[in-house]
Order: sequence, then structure tokens, then C-alpha cells
Amino acid sequence: MMTPILQVNHLSKSYFVGYKGFKRQYTQALSPISFSLNKGETLAIVGNTGSGKSTLARLLVGAESPTQGEVFFDGQRLTNHDLKRRCRLIRMIFQDPNTSLNPRITIGALLEEPLRFNTRLNKKQRQFQVYEKLMKVGLLPEHSDFYPHMISEGQKQRVAMARALMLNPKIIIADEALSDLDLSVRAQILNLLIKLQKDIGLSYIFVSHNLNIVRHFSDKVMVLKKGELIEKATTEQLFTSPKHEYTQRLIQEQALYSHKK
Repeated sequence: MMTPILQVNHLSKSYFVGYKGFKRQYTQALSPISFSLNKGETLAIVGNTGSGKSTLARLLVGAESPTQGEVFFDGQRLTNHDLKRRCRLIRMIFQDPNTSLNPRITIGALLEEPLRFNTRLNKKQRQFQVYEKLMKVGLLPEHSDFYPHMISEGQKQRVAMARALMLNPKIIIADEALSDLDLSVRAQILNLLIKLQKDIGLSYIFVSHNLNIVRHFSDKVMVLKKGELIEKATTEQLFTSPKHEYTQRLIQEQALYSHKK
């Protein structure tokens, strides 16, 4: 049996919120959750605001430490202290590319930064990698001399994708990465993600509230509600025969929203 590229066992997150009397109080942002992801597979995580989607994404990428649980990559446990290794294996694309693109430095310098801190490549080798990744996401080597404000929002998201690819990760987590793009640009980026998956075998964790995109793009879906996993199935099973009332409601709401548009 094939070992999953990512195996998550009983991962949870609680936050300290203060004291009641002399007793420490916590709020549960994510109840224990377990799942696996195979190479070249796309797992979608859906749910309304406050469902725990982004908390889970931050835990997986190492931006936060879990309260309990374990994460295994290719059968080997990823510890909370091994951030450098996790940084190479799992990268993240955010909803707003402007949050991760420093407006004061060129796109080339932005893309080169992960290579300077995580590799021993010389300046010429780093520059070659920057050009290669720009072309891989449908941009030109000349874009390395541009500043972020000189390009469109769609191009900024392509730059964010190029940056995520710089260390040749195996998994990319996209946290609402297509939400702010118009329909035509969104379709272009989706097609690019699919092409990259086919070309280099990337696995994706796709965090989204847009079930139309999820249905088109994912292999498996997990539904979260208030920090709890309430349903997990293949995409086809989930959309043709949702078992939980909450999942049924999400699908109905998306259908009504799409019809109004």
C-alpha cells in the first residue's frame, strides 16, 4: 500500500483565553482531526468563517504549533522544531498576495530570498532559478525587475505561486488563494495549478468557501464546522450524496448564490 505523502493524526489547537477564578480557560479552535494526502492529489477543506480551515492550514505549514497530534511527511514525523525542513516541503499561497509581496523590493529579489536563506546556490544559479520559476507560472524573466505595484492582481498571484515553488516543495497549501480574483483570471490560475500538478506531481491542500471551484479542482473534500470535522469523502461522493445536514446546506447555499449571479 502506498505511503501517503502527508499523514495527519489527531491534530488539534486550543488557545488560552484567560482565567476563571484560578483556573486557566481555553477555547478549542480545532478539535482532533486525522486525514491523509497522497502524491499528486488535491484535498479541499471547506466550511464557513470560524470553521477552523485557516487554523488547520497554519498548523500544517508550521506557522503555529498544535496543542496535540502528529504530522508525518512520507512516513517521517515532522516536529515543531524542524521548521526549515517543513519550509522546504510545504509552502503556502495566501488569499491576498500583497501580504506576502514586499512593495519595496523587486519581484526578482522577492523570489531569490528563499534561495538565499535555504540553499548554497550562488548569485547566478539563484537568478536562473528565479527566471525558471517565473516562466513556469506564465510570466517572463523580465518581470524579475518589476516591483509588485507595476503588475496586475492576477500577475501578483502568479508571483506568489512562483515564490511558493522556489524551494521545490511537495505540497502547496492554498488558503482562499483565488477568492479575490475575477472569473477569467481565476480560471487561468486554476488551469495553471492543474498544469503544475501534472508536470511536477504537486499535492495541494485547497482551503476555500467556493464549492464550485472545489468540485472542479479537488479529489477529496473535508467539511469543517466550528473546529470539528463533520464529513470527509471523495469529491464525487460529497456532491452527489452529502451525508451531513450542514454539508447539504453548504451545497444548497452555493447553488442559490451561483443561480443569483
